[in-house]
Formats: sequence, structure tokens, C-alpha cells
Amino acid sequence: MSEKIDKKIELLAPGGDTESVKAAICAGADAVYCGTSSFNARQRAANLSVQELENLARIAQQRDCRLYLTLNTLIFDHELPRVFELLKEVYKAGIRVVIVQDLGLLHLIRSHLPEIEVHASTQLTTHNEGQISFLSHFGVSQINISRELSAKEIKPLCHTAHKHSIKVEAFVHGAFCVSFSGQCYLSSNLCKKSGNRGECVQPCRRQYLAQSRKNNSDAKAVFNLKDNFVFPQAKALYDAGVDSFKIEGRIKKFAYVYNVTSAWREQVDALEAGKTLRSEDKRLETVFNRDFTSGYIQGKLSSDMFIATSRDQSLKLIANVSRYWADKKVLTLDAKTNPPPNTEILIYTTDFTFICKGILEKKIDAFDYKFNIEHKLMGKISKGCQVFTQDLSETADNIKAIIEKVNWTRVPLKISVSGTTGTNLKAVFTTPKESVTLYSKVPLSEASKRPLDREILFSQFSRLGASKFVLGELDLQELAPNCFIPQKELNRLRCEAVGKLSGVTIDSSRFTVPPVAHAAFNDKRAKKAFFIDDISAGFHLKKDSDATILVLPHRIGNVAKTAEMINSNQGITPLFSSILIGTDFSRAKELLKMLDGRRIVTDNSGIAHEASKMGIEWIAGPGFNIVNSYAVRALMSIEGFCGVFLSPEFSKKERGAVAIPPHIELWSALNLKRALMTSRQCLIRNISGCGKRLCDDDCVSHCDRSETVTNGRGKRFVVRKRPGFYTVVES
Repeated sequence: MSEKIDKKIELLAPGGDTESVKAAICAGADAVYCGTSSFNARQRAANLSVQELENLARIAQQRDCRLYLTLNTLIFDHELPRVFELLKEVYKAGIRVVIVQDLGLLHLIRSHLPEIEVHASTQLTTHNEGQISFLSHFGVSQINISRELSAKEIKPLCHTAHKHSIKVEAFVHGAFCVSFSGQCYLSSNLCKKSGNRGECVQPCRRQYLAQSRKNNSDAKAVFNLKDNFVFPQAKALYDAGVDSFKIEGRIKKFAYVYNVTSAWREQVDALEAGKTLRSEDKRLETVFNRDFTSGYIQGKLSSDMFIATSRDQSLKLIANVSRYWADKKVLTLDAKTNPPPNTEILIYTTDFTFICKGILEKKIDAFDYKFNIEHKLMGKISKGCQVFTQDLSETADNIKAIIEKVNWTRVPLKISVSGTTGTNLKAVFTTPKESVTLYSKVPLSEASKRPLDREILFSQFSRLGASKFVLGELDLQELAPNCFIPQKELNRLRCEAVGKLSGVTIDSSRFTVPPVAHAAFNDKRAKKAFFIDDISAGFHLKKDSDATILVLPHRIGNVAKTAEMINSNQGITPLFSSILIGTDFSRAKELLKMLDGRRIVTDNSGIAHEASKMGIEWIAGPGFNIVNSYAVRALMSIEGFCGVFLSPEFSKKERGAVAIPPHIELWSALNLKRALMTSRQCLIRNISGCGKRLCDDDCVSHCDRSETVTNGRGKRFVVRKRPGFYTVVES
């Protein structure tokens, strides 16, 4: 037992479709994050229509739950008008919070739609205090921190965030990315499906063959992490200052969402009440998982955090496929299993490549079943494929019965009208929580034909359409007899009252993307940069570009010596890494202070913030993922910003022209070998072995190894670990 805690913790659950959102609400989520069909980081999820969002927002409001809209991808200039149109529609539907990755969109929302609350996505790779201060400049109210951090590392970030009146959310359950979020380009490189555009095909979950091995049977899932499991460490997260516990899983179905959310609801309630916390919960084990690890939150980066297969560990093998008739939708199994009607199954190949998910609707005979595939068929259903089911603690049928009862109820509206001939009609619209008083724009006149009566008023005021209201009581006691007013005026009063009571009266003109001057885009204008990672090498390079860019290691080591070497060579410009955690960030700040005031290039917004405070000019590096004109405008609001590298992930044809003012330098790289993934994990050990079970401080500082792996299509990747750097995967 421990003391009752003072702070209320937000339990934030995923909602990929209507059933999942309802499941999260029923299971006790304080908030649910969901997306529409575009501009969100889970394009593979079913996602929601605006009408579905409106209905769900009403349900959530009536059950004291909030809905957050995910707009957590990079967005091109030509797409922004569609994004603003979507914002207008979801605002009308009752959504007041959006989760954002793109700095341009963040800047536009906070500048032009201040009534919309903005949260910073995990795709912004937030992991140091400077980045939180940087984001506070744009008015974010909540930040999702990087999943790679320990409770000890999270604590100072929460302290900084709270000083800026920003809340901190952390993932507590679900899938891990092996790369830092927002800094992964592997899917884009392999399949032209960008993780920064919500299209990741998860190549990190697949098997790879080390160059030193020749037998394909030796291929392993060397990048495949177990799932996040912070359940026993809930108190440690609270003590670190975390305000919101976030569950991952917008591509998961309602049964997963309900089971995980309900388990965490009980854990959070126990934490807030000061009761003893549980170390495990059966519900978490019986839904999709790749086994569990709490390595990051404990600060123990070990080999135990990986799993050799991406197979769902909750699955139960029931049979193998004998035959599949696609035209008849009949699946033949090789064993008598007798599953109940409408059993959900998953089909995999023998090497556990996912084929499809579907429903065994009914049994035809001993081995044949009517089979309906859900979503997209990812491969051929052939003889020998394995058929799995899940044994849920709370069965899908029980959960389905619960959520099917969840619908929003209309709010009763009492309307009282009063007035006499020659005065303006007074109409008071009252709900159980509030009221609005309105007056007609024209006075009541004496009726020449049919006067205002209960039938006329009921006919006009009951036309509440798809609003959340229903006409309850109509009070005419204070209305004088024989009065008349045009019906269009009654309609205006009704519409205005509904808008005010719904809180959705908006100026549509503000939901328009403000124009930006698109100067002619000229690639020839770009300054050229040459990237190196050895300071001493900079002394010997010929100056064949505008500047030689020095890549500084994560572990700067002797700060004074590093500063001296840079200051003695006017031909180099320091580049600060996209990942600077804890001591690395502190040393980078110290280095900034010791430099001779020359401009810098930074892939890390935290260093941009520090440079701005010190009056140092800074250039936004490729790691900023800049893809639109408004992101450049956003950076221009930060003191010292003087140049930008556009994201090398997308071609000019893909993103279109980006307007960059003449006084802002455009930069491009002559030799940038972009890391496809950057990981805090030791990936070398998974490929060629290492005697150390734990990845420690010495590993980061001194390890100097590389390995080559090949995917199933023969494409080669280099996994590289250099002293002072985190592990990267390069093509």
C-alpha cells in the first residue's frame, strides 16, 4: 500500500474504428485518440468518417471522455487546404484536440485556430528539455515523449514541461519501433511507403540474413522488439511526473482495446487510490502481443528486449489450411476444430508471414467453413498455411454486446417564447446544463391570418436534424395572442441557439490556409554541404563546398578539446545530432557556449532552442523533416534561424515547391548517407553476437563494429555502430 496520490492521471486509449472507440470508452478511458482516412500515422487502420467522429464525440462527451484527432504525419503544401477543411468539419463535430507532427501545421493551427488544442506527436522525437522548450514556443499543451527513455530520464523532462504548463504523455503498452519515431526511413527506402506519411509497412518485423551466413534458414528477425510493458512500473512513471498513460494500438480491434484499457483502468485507479499495484494482468496476455519487455523504462537495454518472431504470442494454433476456394469463400481445414460461428481467425505462412484476418462465419461440414476475409489479402492462402485464433479473457461476443448498447442520447431542449405586438420575440433555449437567450431581429406584428401558436412553433423549433438536441417542452405562457413573425426568423433563432449550445459556432473563413508567397523555387540557389564525422579530417579537406559540415558524436567526450578543434578551423560548421539524450544534451549545450559564435547546423530542435537563447545563428538540418513552406515560416519565428535543409526523404515532384524567403538559406548535401533507422538498441549483437547481455555506457562510447544484412529480396543494408554514435541502418 502507498499514499493516495493528488494528481489525476489521464488514461489515453487507441481507437482505429467505431467499435474500438466505443470499447475504449466502455473500458474507462479518459481520452481516445483516433484518425480519419487521411493525414494520420496509421493509414492501415480502418479509421473514421467525420459523421462517425461526430456521433462518437457525442457519446464521449456524455460519458466524460475526450476524443483526440491524429494529424500526425508530414504534410505537403498542396495538401494543407484539405487538412484545414477537415479541421473545420471535425471542429463542427465536437473535436477540440489534435495530435500533430508537422511543424508547419502546428504553426498554422496555433496562429490561426487558437481554440484548437494541439498535442505533439511521438513522431517529433522529443527526448530532451530543449525540445520541450522549443515546442512550448508553438503553444502545445501535451507532448508524447520518446519511448526509448527510462523513468530516470523522463523525470527532468516532466519538470521542464510542467514549468511551461505542458503535460507529458508516455506510452505504457503496445508495439515498440526499433528506430526512434520520426527518424525512420526504412519503409520509405524499401517500398516508397513513408512512416512519416502514415504508410509504414513494418520492414523491421521481417527476417534478414547476415552476410556471413549463406543458408536462408539462418535468417532472423534481427530488428524485432518485444512489446512495451510498463504495467508493474506505473508508480515509477507517476513519480517521474508523467500526466498521461498512453496505450498503443490503432490498428487493433475492439477486443484488444477493451481488454488492455480495462486492465490499465484498474491499475490507474489503484495507483490514484494508493492501493497495491499488480505486476501482471491476464487480460494483457490474451490479446495481441509479441511477448513483453520493460527494458526501456528500467534503463536496461538487453538482448531480452528482442524476440525471434513477429508472431502474436497470444495466438492459438487450431489447424492448417487444406484448401481455399476464393470464388466460393470456402476454407477447408485439416482438422476438426469446431469453432463457434463468427470466430475470428488469422492465417500465416509456416515462416509466420501474415496472410490475412477473417471470420469463420459458419461450419458447412466436418472440415469446410464459410470464410469472409477482413481488409486486404496480403498473400496467397495455400495448403499448409497455419490458422490461429485468440483466447480472450473477455470474449469478443461479451464485449460486442457491451459496445452495441452504446449510443448517444439526445439532449432535451426546453424552449420558452415571450413577447407582444411591437416588441422583439424573446426565445430562451434551455438544456439540463445551460441556456441561451435570443431575440428576433424584427418585432412581432399583428397577425392578419394565422397567428403564432403551439403547432407553428413546434413545427419550426423541432427541426433539430442531426444535432444532439430533441425538443422537449415548449412554453408559450408569456406569448401574447394574435402575434405574427416570419418563419425564416424562427428558423434563424433555432439554428443560432443550436450552434451556441453545441459550442460549434465558427467563422468558416478562419479555416482557410493563409497564403504564402511562393517565390520561384531554384535548386541552383542551394548551398552545398559535405558531411564528415571526424573533426581532424576537416583540417585536410579541400574547401570545395560552401561549408564542410562536421557530424558531432552523441558522446562529445572532452567538451573543451572539441570546442578548441572546431574553433581553430574556420572551414567547418558543427552539426548536432537528431538524438541527444541526458548527458549528451548537456554536453552539447556546453559545447555551444564554448564555440566562437559561428553558425551551426542542428538536426535537434533542443539545440536550436539553446542556440537561439545564446544569439547563435542556426540552420535546420535534414533531421527536422521539413517538407512545406509553412514549416519554414514556423522556424522563422525562432530567433537565429537562418537556413534549412529540406527533408531528403521526398523528391521535389512528391512534395512540390517549398517557398523559402531570400534571406533564408537553402542547403543540400553533397554526400549525405542518410541513416534509414537510428536505434538506441544494440543491433550488432543480434546479427553476429556479443558477449555483453546489457548495452551499457561503454558500448555507446567505444563500440566500433558493422555488419551487412540482406532482406528476402536480396537488398543489402549495413548496420553500423561507431564510437560515440547510436546504431544506424544504412542502405
